[in-house]
Amino acid sequence: MTKRTLEEVAQYVEKQSQNKCKVVSAKPEHKFNDLGVEVRVWNIKTDTEGAWWVVEGNSVPMNLYPQEAYYFSVDEVYSFHMGLMERMSASVEYKPEEFIEAITLGSDIAPQLFRKLKNISLLINSAIEIEDFQAIGVQSREILIELGNSIYFDEMAGANEQPQASNFKKKAELFVQFYLSGSDNSDYRSIIKKLTEATWDYACKITHSSNATFYEASTCVTLCTSLVGTYENIRQKVFDPVSQYKCRVCKSKKLNIIDDVVNVDGIVKKWFLECNECGEITEVVFEENGTNEVQYVKGVEQQ
Repeated sequence: MTKRTLEEVAQYVEKQSQNKCKVVSAKPEHKFNDLGVEVRVWNIKTDTEGAWWVVEGNSVPMNLYPQEAYYFSVDEVYSFHMGLMERMSASVEYKPEEFIEAITLGSDIAPQLFRKLKNISLLINSAIEIEDFQAIGVQSREILIELGNSIYFDEMAGANEQPQASNFKKKAELFVQFYLSGSDNSDYRSIIKKLTEATWDYACKITHSSNATFYEASTCVTLCTSLVGTYENIRQKVFDPVSQYKCRVCKSKKLNIIDDVVNVDGIVKKWFLECNECGEITEVVFEENGTNEVQYVKGVEQQ
Protein backbone atom coordinates (compact mmCIF):
# COMPACT_ATOMS: atom_id res chain seq x y z
CA MET A 1 0.00 0.00 0.00
CA THR A 2 1.46 3.35 -1.05
CA LYS A 3 1.68 6.34 1.24
CA ARG A 4 -1.63 8.20 1.33
CA THR A 5 -1.74 11.85 0.37
CA LEU A 6 -3.38 14.73 2.20
CA GLU A 7 -6.12 14.79 -0.43
CA GLU A 8 -6.90 11.09 0.03
CA VAL A 9 -7.15 11.46 3.81
CA ALA A 10 -9.37 14.54 3.48
CA GLN A 11 -11.66 12.75 1.01
CA TYR A 12 -11.93 9.80 3.39
CA VAL A 13 -13.04 12.03 6.29
CA GLU A 14 -15.59 13.89 4.17
CA LYS A 15 -16.96 10.62 2.78
CA GLN A 16 -17.30 9.13 6.28
CA SER A 17 -19.37 12.17 7.29
CA GLN A 18 -21.59 11.61 4.25
CA ASN A 19 -20.28 14.91 2.88
CA LYS A 20 -21.77 16.85 5.79
CA CYS A 21 -18.45 18.57 6.50
CA LYS A 22 -15.39 19.92 4.74
CA VAL A 23 -11.81 19.40 5.86
CA VAL A 24 -10.22 22.78 6.54
CA SER A 25 -6.89 21.51 7.88
CA ALA A 26 -5.02 18.19 7.66
CA LYS A 27 -1.49 17.38 8.68
CA PRO A 28 0.45 14.23 9.64
CA GLU A 29 0.88 14.60 13.42
CA HIS A 30 3.17 11.63 14.09
CA LYS A 31 4.68 8.58 12.44
CA PHE A 32 5.16 5.21 14.20
CA ASN A 33 7.13 2.16 13.09
CA ASP A 34 7.67 0.28 16.37
CA LEU A 35 5.57 -2.71 15.24
CA GLY A 36 7.44 -3.24 11.98
CA VAL A 37 5.04 -1.23 9.81
CA GLU A 38 4.92 2.49 9.17
CA VAL A 39 1.74 4.01 10.60
CA ARG A 40 0.78 7.68 10.40
CA VAL A 41 -1.62 9.62 12.62
CA TRP A 42 -3.22 12.64 10.94
CA ASN A 43 -4.65 15.67 12.78
CA ILE A 44 -7.82 16.71 10.96
CA LYS A 45 -9.96 19.82 11.49
CA THR A 46 -13.38 20.19 9.83
CA ASP A 47 -15.76 23.10 9.43
CA THR A 48 -18.81 21.53 11.13
CA GLU A 49 -17.81 18.15 12.61
CA GLY A 50 -14.94 19.15 14.89
CA ALA A 51 -11.46 17.63 15.12
CA TRP A 52 -10.50 14.03 14.23
CA TRP A 53 -7.55 11.66 14.29
CA VAL A 54 -7.08 9.53 11.18
CA VAL A 55 -4.79 6.51 11.50
CA GLU A 56 -3.45 4.78 8.39
CA GLY A 57 -0.33 3.09 7.13
CA ASN A 58 1.28 0.34 5.12
CA SER A 59 -0.99 -2.75 5.23
CA VAL A 60 -3.01 -1.04 8.01
CA PRO A 61 -6.69 -0.16 7.35
CA MET A 62 -7.59 3.50 7.70
CA ASN A 63 -9.98 4.65 10.43
CA LEU A 64 -10.93 7.93 12.11
CA TYR A 65 -11.54 8.79 15.78
CA PRO A 66 -13.10 11.96 17.27
CA GLN A 67 -10.66 14.01 19.33
CA GLU A 68 -13.24 15.79 21.50
CA ALA A 69 -15.39 12.79 22.44
CA TYR A 70 -12.79 10.50 23.97
CA TYR A 71 -9.83 12.84 24.59
CA PHE A 72 -7.35 10.66 22.72
CA SER A 73 -3.73 11.71 22.47
CA VAL A 74 -1.65 10.68 19.45
CA ASP A 75 -0.11 7.76 21.37
CA GLU A 76 -3.46 6.58 22.70
CA VAL A 77 -5.29 6.63 19.39
CA TYR A 78 -2.38 4.78 17.76
CA SER A 79 -2.47 2.09 20.47
CA PHE A 80 -6.26 1.81 20.23
CA HIS A 81 -6.16 1.52 16.45
CA MET A 82 -3.37 -1.05 16.31
CA GLY A 83 -4.97 -3.14 19.05
CA LEU A 84 -8.28 -3.08 17.20
CA MET A 85 -6.69 -3.92 13.85
CA GLU A 86 -4.69 -6.76 15.41
CA ARG A 87 -7.84 -8.32 16.81
CA MET A 88 -9.77 -7.88 13.57
CA SER A 89 -7.05 -9.43 11.44
CA ALA A 90 -8.33 -12.67 9.97
CA SER A 91 -4.83 -13.96 9.34
CA VAL A 92 -3.96 -14.10 13.05
CA GLU A 93 -5.65 -16.45 15.51
CA TYR A 94 -7.54 -14.32 17.98
CA LYS A 95 -6.41 -14.68 21.58
CA PRO A 96 -8.21 -12.39 24.03
CA GLU A 97 -5.28 -12.51 26.46
CA GLU A 98 -2.96 -11.02 23.83
CA PHE A 99 -5.51 -8.35 22.94
CA ILE A 100 -5.81 -7.29 26.60
CA GLU A 101 -2.05 -7.29 27.09
CA ALA A 102 -1.55 -5.19 23.94
CA ILE A 103 -4.05 -2.54 25.06
CA THR A 104 -2.81 -2.39 28.66
CA LEU A 105 0.88 -2.72 27.73
CA GLY A 106 1.22 -5.82 29.88
CA SER A 107 0.04 -4.21 33.13
CA ASP A 108 -0.74 -6.59 35.99
CA ILE A 109 -4.52 -6.80 36.23
CA ALA A 110 -6.54 -8.12 39.17
CA PRO A 111 -7.69 -11.69 38.35
CA GLN A 112 -11.42 -10.94 38.61
CA LEU A 113 -11.04 -8.02 36.20
CA PHE A 114 -8.86 -9.96 33.79
CA ARG A 115 -11.45 -12.75 33.62
CA LYS A 116 -14.27 -10.32 32.85
CA LEU A 117 -12.16 -8.54 30.22
CA LYS A 118 -11.50 -11.88 28.54
CA ASN A 119 -15.24 -12.55 28.45
CA ILE A 120 -16.14 -9.34 26.60
CA SER A 121 -13.10 -9.72 24.34
CA LEU A 122 -14.43 -13.14 23.32
CA LEU A 123 -17.98 -11.84 23.00
CA ILE A 124 -17.08 -9.03 20.61
CA ASN A 125 -15.31 -11.56 18.40
CA SER A 126 -18.60 -13.32 17.70
CA ALA A 127 -21.08 -10.44 18.11
CA ILE A 128 -23.49 -9.98 15.20
CA GLU A 129 -26.90 -8.87 16.43
CA ILE A 130 -27.96 -5.69 18.23
CA GLU A 131 -28.56 -7.76 21.38
CA ASP A 132 -24.94 -8.93 21.27
CA PHE A 133 -23.68 -5.35 21.15
CA GLN A 134 -26.01 -4.28 23.96
CA ALA A 135 -24.77 -7.20 26.08
CA ILE A 136 -21.23 -5.92 25.57
CA GLY A 137 -22.32 -2.53 26.92
CA VAL A 138 -23.87 -4.20 29.97
CA GLN A 139 -20.77 -6.30 30.67
CA SER A 140 -18.51 -3.27 30.17
CA ARG A 141 -20.45 -1.39 32.85
CA GLU A 142 -20.19 -4.40 35.16
CA ILE A 143 -16.42 -4.45 34.63
CA LEU A 144 -16.16 -0.77 35.50
CA ILE A 145 -18.23 -1.28 38.66
CA GLU A 146 -15.94 -4.20 39.59
CA LEU A 147 -12.94 -1.95 38.88
CA GLY A 148 -14.32 0.66 41.29
CA ASN A 149 -14.80 -1.95 44.01
CA SER A 150 -11.29 -3.30 43.38
CA ILE A 151 -9.43 0.01 43.68
CA TYR A 152 -11.49 1.68 46.41
CA PHE A 153 -11.34 1.36 50.20
CA ASP A 154 -13.46 3.22 52.77
CA GLU A 155 -10.68 5.49 54.10
CA MET A 156 -10.44 7.21 50.71
CA ALA A 157 -13.65 9.10 51.47
CA GLY A 158 -12.24 10.46 54.73
CA ALA A 159 -15.01 12.03 56.81
CA ASN A 160 -17.35 12.26 53.81
CA GLU A 161 -20.25 9.95 53.02
CA GLN A 162 -19.34 6.61 51.48
CA PRO A 163 -20.27 6.22 47.78
CA GLN A 164 -22.89 3.68 46.79
CA ALA A 165 -21.61 0.19 45.93
CA SER A 166 -22.25 0.65 42.20
CA ASN A 167 -21.09 4.29 41.95
CA PHE A 168 -18.00 3.62 39.84
CA LYS A 169 -17.30 7.22 38.87
CA LYS A 170 -17.30 8.46 42.47
CA LYS A 171 -15.07 5.63 43.67
CA ALA A 172 -12.69 6.26 40.78
CA GLU A 173 -12.62 9.99 41.61
CA LEU A 174 -11.79 9.33 45.27
CA PHE A 175 -9.09 6.82 44.29
CA VAL A 176 -7.40 9.36 42.01
CA GLN A 177 -7.64 12.13 44.62
CA PHE A 178 -6.13 9.84 47.25
CA TYR A 179 -3.10 8.69 45.26
CA LEU A 180 -2.58 11.54 42.78
CA SER A 181 -2.90 14.62 44.97
CA GLY A 182 -0.90 17.81 44.48
CA SER A 183 -0.26 20.22 41.64
CA ASP A 184 2.28 17.92 39.97
CA ASN A 185 -0.54 15.50 39.17
CA SER A 186 -3.21 18.02 38.13
CA ASP A 187 -2.96 17.31 34.39
CA TYR A 188 -2.86 13.57 35.04
CA ARG A 189 -6.00 13.79 37.21
CA SER A 190 -7.81 15.82 34.56
CA ILE A 191 -7.03 13.37 31.76
CA ILE A 192 -8.03 10.34 33.82
CA LYS A 193 -11.30 12.00 34.86
CA LYS A 194 -12.19 12.67 31.22
CA LEU A 195 -11.30 9.13 30.17
CA THR A 196 -13.29 7.70 33.08
CA GLU A 197 -16.44 9.70 32.37
CA ALA A 198 -16.25 9.11 28.61
CA THR A 199 -15.77 5.35 28.99
CA TRP A 200 -18.65 4.97 31.46
CA ASP A 201 -20.99 7.15 29.38
CA TYR A 202 -20.10 5.27 26.19
CA ALA A 203 -20.72 1.87 27.82
CA CYS A 204 -24.14 3.13 28.94
CA LYS A 205 -24.85 4.37 25.42
CA ILE A 206 -24.00 0.98 23.87
CA THR A 207 -26.18 -0.77 26.47
CA HIS A 208 -29.29 1.07 25.24
CA SER A 209 -28.39 1.64 21.58
CA SER A 210 -30.55 0.14 18.86
CA ASN A 211 -28.19 1.32 16.12
CA ALA A 212 -24.82 0.08 17.38
CA THR A 213 -22.60 -1.89 15.02
CA PHE A 214 -19.58 -4.09 15.59
CA TYR A 215 -17.33 -1.05 15.36
CA GLU A 216 -19.01 0.97 18.14
CA ALA A 217 -19.16 -2.11 20.39
CA SER A 218 -15.52 -2.86 19.64
CA THR A 219 -14.60 0.69 20.62
CA CYS A 220 -16.48 0.16 23.88
CA VAL A 221 -14.42 -2.98 24.63
CA THR A 222 -11.20 -1.16 23.77
CA LEU A 223 -12.04 1.86 25.95
CA CYS A 224 -13.04 -0.35 28.87
CA THR A 225 -9.88 -2.46 28.63
CA SER A 226 -7.68 0.62 28.34
CA LEU A 227 -9.30 2.27 31.37
CA VAL A 228 -8.74 -0.83 33.51
CA GLY A 229 -5.08 -0.71 32.47
CA THR A 230 -4.89 2.99 33.38
CA TYR A 231 -6.12 2.44 36.93
CA GLU A 232 -3.93 -0.62 37.39
CA ASN A 233 -0.97 1.52 36.32
CA ILE A 234 -1.78 4.01 39.08
CA ARG A 235 -2.05 1.20 41.60
CA GLN A 236 1.28 -0.27 40.48
CA LYS A 237 2.88 3.17 40.69
CA VAL A 238 1.87 3.29 44.36
CA PHE A 239 3.57 -0.04 45.01
CA ASP A 240 6.68 1.04 43.09
CA PRO A 241 7.39 4.30 44.94
CA VAL A 242 11.08 4.45 44.02
CA SER A 243 10.03 5.12 40.41
CA GLN A 244 8.79 8.56 41.48
CA TYR A 245 12.26 9.87 42.40
CA LYS A 246 15.43 10.81 40.56
CA CYS A 247 19.06 11.30 41.47
CA ARG A 248 19.67 14.75 42.94
CA VAL A 249 22.89 15.11 40.94
CA CYS A 250 22.63 13.43 37.51
CA LYS A 251 18.79 13.17 37.49
CA SER A 252 18.87 9.48 36.58
CA LYS A 253 15.93 7.37 37.73
CA LYS A 254 18.05 4.24 38.14
CA LEU A 255 17.86 4.17 41.94
CA ASN A 256 18.02 1.50 44.64
CA ILE A 257 17.08 1.72 48.33
CA ILE A 258 20.22 1.11 50.37
CA ASP A 259 18.97 2.19 53.82
CA ASP A 260 15.97 3.60 55.66
CA VAL A 261 14.95 5.17 58.97
CA VAL A 262 11.76 4.11 60.76
CA ASN A 263 10.06 5.49 63.88
CA VAL A 264 8.97 3.54 66.98
CA ASP A 265 5.73 2.54 65.22
CA GLY A 266 7.65 1.02 62.33
CA ILE A 267 6.66 3.80 59.92
CA VAL A 268 9.30 4.79 57.37
CA LYS A 269 10.58 8.34 57.91
CA LYS A 270 13.52 8.41 55.49
CA TRP A 271 14.92 6.57 52.51
CA PHE A 272 18.47 6.65 51.18
CA LEU A 273 18.57 5.94 47.44
CA GLU A 274 21.78 5.12 45.59
CA CYS A 275 22.11 6.12 41.93
CA ASN A 276 23.27 3.32 39.63
CA GLU A 277 24.72 5.87 37.21
CA CYS A 278 26.84 8.22 39.36
CA GLY A 279 26.77 6.55 42.79
CA GLU A 280 25.34 9.63 44.53
CA ILE A 281 23.01 9.16 47.52
CA THR A 282 19.62 10.89 47.47
CA GLU A 283 17.76 11.32 50.77
CA VAL A 284 13.95 11.16 50.74
CA VAL A 285 12.00 12.40 53.79
CA PHE A 286 8.42 11.36 54.55
CA GLU A 287 6.58 13.99 56.55
CA GLU A 288 3.68 13.17 58.86
CA ASN A 289 0.29 14.41 57.66
CA GLY A 290 -0.60 15.77 61.12
CA THR A 291 -4.03 14.08 61.21
CA ASN A 292 -5.45 10.71 62.15
CA GLU A 293 -6.81 10.20 58.64
CA VAL A 294 -5.33 7.54 56.39
CA GLN A 295 -3.38 9.41 53.73
CA TYR A 296 -0.98 8.49 50.94
CA VAL A 297 2.28 10.36 51.55
CA LYS A 298 4.91 10.97 48.89
CA GLY A 299 8.40 11.58 50.18
CA VAL A 300 10.29 14.84 49.55
CA GLU A 301 13.70 14.62 47.90
CA GLN A 302 16.40 16.51 49.76
CA GLN A 303 18.76 18.60 47.64
